[in-house]
Amino acid sequence: MDQKKTKGEIYSFQEMCRMQEYENLTFTIILVQPEHSGNIGSIARIMENFDFKNLIIFNPIANVDKILSYETQGFAMHGKDILFNAEIIEVKNQENHLSEFQILLKRFDYVIATTARGKKNSNIRRLAIFPEDFNIPISVKHLNIAILFGKESRGLTNEEIHSADILLRIPTNNQYSALNLSHACGIILYEIFKKVNILNIGRGKNPVLISDKEDRLILLKIIKEIIDKLKIRSYKKENVYFAFRNIFGRSIMSKKELSLILGLFSKINTILKNKSLYKD
Repeated sequence: MDQKKTKGEIYSFQEMCRMQEYENLTFTIILVQPEHSGNIGSIARIMENFDFKNLIIFNPIANVDKILSYETQGFAMHGKDILFNAEIIEVKNQENHLSEFQILLKRFDYVIATTARGKKNSNIRRLAIFPEDFNIPISVKHLNIAILFGKESRGLTNEEIHSADILLRIPTNNQYSALNLSHACGIILYEIFKKVNILNIGRGKNPVLISDKEDRLILLKIIKEIIDKLKIRSYKKENVYFAFRNIFGRSIMSKKELSLILGLFSKINTILKNKSLYKD
């Protein structure tokens, strides 16, 4: 294996990057009447995890001072900047909640709502699809997308959902479908993150690089040589070889793992060669 080439690949490795067709999309998370500041902080943290930067807190029930408090910052962790830069919209007259909510949504080209209900499909306003079945819109022009999450106690109302373009529901246990707000937000953002980014296997500064096909073929060649040297009945030799090939084919080996396995089988092969030469 080319160690110099491997080091170069590690140095230039990027675990994720936005797909070109989705570069024109901007996502904004909108929390509608959140009740607990801790959830708001946790969501800011989750947003940082999955590279979502825009947060709007609409008509919060939680106290604004509490939302920006040191305690909430503790929940946000590295998402503090998202929390501090969040747009907080307070509605003074609660009778204007829906009208001001609809005014807010006029800023966006596409609106995604979320719900924990809709399993029975009896409410036509709550016909939802699973996040994995959702197709992210592609646009040549810049597209502003809002993702709505309702209050912890009851979620989004039918009227709020009616203002959205699509409704998402996370599949859960039949007996208990309600998720914590921050947990539900994390799952939705993770699913969208996977759809709009190219994801490579890796571990930050020490990425796991997938082994090259050429190196895997070298390993199989050595295994075949070992099988030929061992006293295995001829009709079984081919099956043993294909057993190894199938196992290594199903596993996604890193370069490091392949290097270790290749080294082991190479030593075994060398020992068998020397033993054969000694006998001769």
